[in-house]
Amino acid sequence: MDAKEILGLYATGQRNFRLKDLKNLVLSHATLNGADFTGANLSGCDLSYSDLTNANLNWTNLKGSNLTGAHMRGAKMPDGRIHNDRMESANYLGT
Repeated sequence: MDAKEILGLYATGQRNFRLKDLKNLVLSHATLNGADFTGANLSGCDLSYSDLTNANLNWTNLKGSNLTGAHMRGAKMPDGRIHNDRMESANYLGT
């Protein structure tokens, strides 16, 4: 599945991306609020400045992903932590 396909599905109302292998995709500036990425592999993804408000990130692999400037208010995470070193200016208040 590539970035264009993800964004196209989201635009048609699809929000379930559970267990999908989405590694290394460029989804910067994407609107993905409310998407369910439970158990998905988002490692190495560029999610900079994307809208992940209220997204479900439980058990999601975000290793090496770029979350700089991402909006993550209300995002669901298993332990409230993201193990990632590229999160400058990420907005995750309320997670």
